[in-house]
Amino acid sequence: MPTWEFVLGGINNWGTPAVTRYHALAGASFNDVTESLSQTKVYSSYTWANLYVVCTTASGGDFTVRSRIGAAFGTMIITITTTTGIFQDTINTDSLVDGNLIDFEAKKLVNGTHTITLIGSTLQDTGTNITLQVAKAQEIAAFAIVFGLTRFAGIGGVLNATGTPGMSTTEAPVQITIRRGTTYSNMRIALETNSLDTATTWSFRVDLANGAQTISIGAGLTGAFEDTTNSDIVAVASEVNYQIDTTASTLGSFEPTLAQLKHTSVGREMPNLQPVPAARTVDAFWPPGGNDVSSLTEADVQIAARAAFAAKNLFVNVKAHAAGGTGTDVFLRVDGVNSALTVNVPSASTGVFEDTTNQVSVAVAVKYNYFGDVSVGGGSWTPSVISMEQGPDDAIYDLPQGKLNVLLRM
Repeated sequence: MPTWEFVLGGINNWGTPAVTRYHALAGASFNDVTESLSQTKVYSSYTWANLYVVCTTASGGDFTVRSRIGAAFGTMIITITTTTGIFQDTINTDSLVDGNLIDFEAKKLVNGTHTITLIGSTLQDTGTNITLQVAKAQEIAAFAIVFGLTRFAGIGGVLNATGTPGMSTTEAPVQITIRRGTTYSNMRIALETNSLDTATTWSFRVDLANGAQTISIGAGLTGAFEDTTNSDIVAVASEVNYQIDTTASTLGSFEPTLAQLKHTSVGREMPNLQPVPAARTVDAFWPPGGNDVSSLTEADVQIAARAAFAAKNLFVNVKAHAAGGTGTDVFLRVDGVNSALTVNVPSASTGVFEDTTNQVSVAVAVKYNYFGDVSVGGGSWTPSVISMEQGPDDAIYDLPQGKLNVLLRM
């Protein structure tokens, strides 16, 4: 039975007591005051386990992170007082069935400050190879999608970013290349606000074209919407993302909070994605999932594997690149050491780059994360996506073996 690792990455600070916030299963670490806006729907029977939290500052009294199923508490819980570091619930598990809505509750109980940089958990499947991709948005009105636009978002990480309209104006920076054939279905979107005067169309995109999955969200409607009819068979080497079309509207805006997909594959992408990324001028570390919030301290973004898996197909999408010398090197790090899974982005090059040859076995309890090394060339680079595939130990499908396959899209 496959065990999928889910990572919610970013930075959240709590200082106000008795305030309850809700977090999605994966993607960007943005909280919601309304639970339904963070709920992820599951489509199989799972054991939900291994709640994992990284806390970098802690003062005052208790802070708790708890599992939630259908707006009620599950059994997993972590309580943090004044100690920083890694916290795990390795005892409690929750049994999930098809249709369950799940999320995390985070709550500060008394005065003090807690900073959380990562929340992780696992879903152990019954053997059906049904997994999920989840992307999360920040609920800030300034990031809303306004009328009369076409915008693009990724299937993981964060849906929006600082600035208006908060999503990418071009498609290329948010695309992820799929390295195993799979079928995507059950596209599901949650909206917090909607003042648009006509319907909005949310589409799944494959290779720059609309796929079969589409959701039409009527004027002024909010809540969760799902395409339960259509599916998209995605071939190896196809590139996928979302498109959001408000061109029919002449007034208003809307705020999506979560987007998710179901897919059937023995491999699952773990993207750290930001549609409007920031430039990096120094070496930095990223969690294997989240909203492009990097850290100069590796421990803040590491997560320990809760089940053994093979990491492969390291993928980097670079929007801008001014690094000199030999360019920028990107690695999967394993226990603080650069692994064989690596991509070099040549000096001044942009687009998509992949390591489709190497495979790294990640054992239980081994810590892993992403690393961008600009010291080899200096300058700056702007990654919109860093991702890899989590899957079984096997040969990499449908690709020539014995050499590094680096793909470049200008």
